[in-house]
Amino acid sequence: MAMIVQIHEGVVINKFEIDKPILRIGRDPDSDIYIDDGVVSTEHAVLEVKKSQKPKGSPEYYVKDLDSTNSTFVNGKKITRKKLEHNDIIRVGWNNFKFIEETKKNPEKTSKIHKSWIPGVYYTKE
Repeated sequence: MAMIVQIHEGVVINKFEIDKPILRIGRDPDSDIYIDDGVVSTEHAVLEVKKSQKPKGSPEYYVKDLDSTNSTFVNGKKITRKKLEHNDIIRVGWNNFKFIEETKKNPEKTSKIHKSWIPGVYYTKE
């Protein structure tokens, strides 16, 4: 299962599983991923899940900007539509999300825990 995680200064503050064909991102309270931020358009972007063209291939994930006022960015580059890869960073307004595709994780690798400056808060760099 793929997901995007909202991150702030390297700390995960929210997780959203991509569990349907289209997830709407925006300032509209009915959005699947609601962002209460004045620089985010009401209907800002969508995450799309497409079946792979390859037999038995894993789904493909795309982010598409919906002609938003302040655009959508992937890894710092302005996009209109882009296929997502594991660990891509999506920026909507001032909000950053990391795309995680669990099928791409290395099951042999153990993530290292880091202590944050906030007492009792720990994180991984994955």
